Amino acid sequence: MKSPLIPKDKFIGLETVAHLATGGESPMLKSHLEALTAFAVGKSKGEESRALQSNVQTEARQKCAQLFSVSPEEITFLPSSSDGINTVCYALDWQSRDNVVVADVEFPSDVLPWTTLAEQGVEIRIVTHKNWHISIEDIAAQIDERTRVVAMSHVSMFTGQRIDYKALSKIVRASDALFLLDASHSAGVVPVEASYADIMVASCYKWLLGVHGTAVFYWNRSRLPDLTPPFLGWNSTTLHPSWETPTTFAIHEDANRFLAGNPSFISLYILNNALDYLLALEGAAIEAHALALSGKVWRGVNELGWEMMTPEPAAERAGNVCFMAQDINGLTKALEEHQVLIWGAYQGVGRVRISTHLYNDEHDVERCLAALQTIGR
Repeated sequence: MKSPLIPKDKFIGLETVAHLATGGESPMLKSHLEALTAFAVGKSKGEESRALQSNVQTEARQKCAQLFSVSPEEITFLPSSSDGINTVCYALDWQSRDNVVVADVEFPSDVLPWTTLAEQGVEIRIVTHKNWHISIEDIAAQIDERTRVVAMSHVSMFTGQRIDYKALSKIVRASDALFLLDASHSAGVVPVEASYADIMVASCYKWLLGVHGTAVFYWNRSRLPDLTPPFLGWNSTTLHPSWETPTTFAIHEDANRFLAGNPSFISLYILNNALDYLLALEGAAIEAHALALSGKVWRGVNELGWEMMTPEPAAERAGNVCFMAQDINGLTKALEEHQVLIWGAYQGVGRVRISTHLYNDEHDVERCLAALQTIGR
């Protein structure tokens, strides 16, 4: 019986449920309460509080750099992945007839920002799935000399497919386009080497065991040394304006140039704590654990006759297994009655998602599959 990599009693609320909903929200570590207390105590110390908060920000930055195999100077924290994608959208100098390549099974925030460029004559090229699968070849077929950005998720939130981002990086860079990688459904569950992307974003409230309010933003300085922030604030600068010269300033040389104001320090206290748990484990061990469990989910759901969306091969999936069902709300509610938590419908579409992470075990999977068999299609 495969045991959790982090015991369930380290989390809040896992005593009686099989929590298989990390693709939407991860459960809270109990030690996050200590991190929240540390934030609250520190915030009450006047000017000293900002130094304490900055120290935690620096620690979290260093730990993220370790997790993504890059330098801390290439990492900053924005309010969300959506903010990161929009930052890139507004930072680039667009020309009429430029194009952006995206997939049809992406999260809206990976697609919608580019629609604001229509008035500038920028085309959005949609790679359409084939039986819920996006192929590298179909992405490559949409890229030409006017492609400025290829924006793809490492793991699709909608289908659970994991793409070979290293192979895609090679194709994108051969075209001289920019590769924007959304690692929100891979960071924390499978290894991600951010340097294969030009920009990487990752939400923190899912597989990274954090909360809303902060997201990782990676800037590949060697590839995009001249990328300047489209939005400025006091935190973007190293040389701050004074009352005597209010328009004289110098922006950060590192990724903090994209951080206009203060980050969400309270979220960073939690992320900093979560990263200790993730880094204490080998990334390959977390991946192997999640894949073993998600593989068991895939086989079990497939045997029960649902339409599978996630590919079966381990190299093409991570922690999410997605399938189609008719009465999603009914299915989700019925599973809740069996004390099984999943993430059901998305915008009225009949997709169901079951997620396995480092606090899950085989008992969780067996409990879920038994409940699905009892409920029936």
